[in-house]
Amino acid sequence: MRPPSGKFTTDLIWNAGAFALSAVLGVLVNLLIIRYYDAAALGAFNLVYAVYILLSQLAVGGVHLAVQAFVPRELAAGRSVHAQVSASMLLATVSSLVVMGIAWLGRDLPGRWFDSATVSAAFPLVVPGLLFFSWNKVLLSFHNGARRMRLFALFQLLRFVLLFCAVLFLAMRGASPERLPIVLFWTEALLALLLIPVSLRHWMPWASAGIRIAVLENFRFGNRALAGNLLLDVNTRVDVFLLGVFLNDAMVGLFSFAATVAEGVLQLPVLFRNNINPVLTAAWQRGGSSILNKVVARNRRKFFRILAPVVLLTIPLFPVAMWVLGMTDEPMTVWAVYAILATGIALTAGYQPFLMLFSQLGRPGIQTIFIAGYFTSNVVLNLALIPLFGIHGAALATALSFVAMVLLLRWLGARTFQLLP
Repeated sequence: MRPPSGKFTTDLIWNAGAFALSAVLGVLVNLLIIRYYDAAALGAFNLVYAVYILLSQLAVGGVHLAVQAFVPRELAAGRSVHAQVSASMLLATVSSLVVMGIAWLGRDLPGRWFDSATVSAAFPLVVPGLLFFSWNKVLLSFHNGARRMRLFALFQLLRFVLLFCAVLFLAMRGASPERLPIVLFWTEALLALLLIPVSLRHWMPWASAGIRIAVLENFRFGNRALAGNLLLDVNTRVDVFLLGVFLNDAMVGLFSFAATVAEGVLQLPVLFRNNINPVLTAAWQRGGSSILNKVVARNRRKFFRILAPVVLLTIPLFPVAMWVLGMTDEPMTVWAVYAILATGIALTAGYQPFLMLFSQLGRPGIQTIFIAGYFTSNVVLNLALIPLFGIHGAALATALSFVAMVLLLRWLGARTFQLLP
């Protein structure tokens, strides 16, 4: 089964444009903080951001993955999706309020973990953003599942536009470093203010038919998917977390600059993932393993041929970009960190877009096992290599964990869906 090529290509172009601009804005946010403050301020900002990411996944409770899996299923069957979206929004609201309450009670803990007064003062400012983050996550998953990819792309880009503008506003006003993380709250609140009215054009929250069944279904799916999704997002910050334990804010800041660029490059596979996810669900529903194998094999080769050369090309371009942007703190150190991370991404580029395969095909438990193995490899490698090689060890550990991810994906894919290697 082939996806409609015209729509897939158009969606990909829209999301590619949004990705490119988002990646640039993400780098500019880090550059603003370094230029107006210093590497230590950037390190503290990213440590708060890492804790925020952890809590945000607990807050949404995995139900956005239920929406992303159930919406294409319901649409393919010609059924209404309103109850599914309403159920997830309700569950996300309840779980967010619980997590926010616990986070507020323990608001002093992140500063103690990282021995940072800036983190201690900044963390309470981001707690209210967890509710808006959860709503945005569910609604964007709804649009992704319904393949409204232009809308999805625009709002993904808007998040980075709002974040950049908020950081620029505070920097121009001379705000103290501990005030910077409040932009995470501002960004999600403003995004929700815009996203909810747009979503109401496609979603009728008052349509209550089937809501009880939908709540139970989304709750069960979310519970099974939560651990895996939590570990997946925390996995992107494992290196930052552990560097914060072993090293000071300034070293975390230098690593964070390179890691932010690498994370932007890693959004290239995410771009393909967002477009292929509903196609994978449809392939499995219509033809089982035989159709799924064809879709995965064809696109895996295509993704590698497109992504690997592009990612490798960014390595020699990185120091040029640093010079243009005026990033002069430890340039060779930062470049080496980026080169290691980018090499890991390039080598595994064909598999990166299939990271949510098991969840997308209705196997959240297997997804959790997969991500747990991936996460564990990242933690173990970082614990082993950071004490030996510092920030370069963190980069090497993260790159090697990408390889571990591919091996796990191939093994579990063969066992679960009879996918060929």
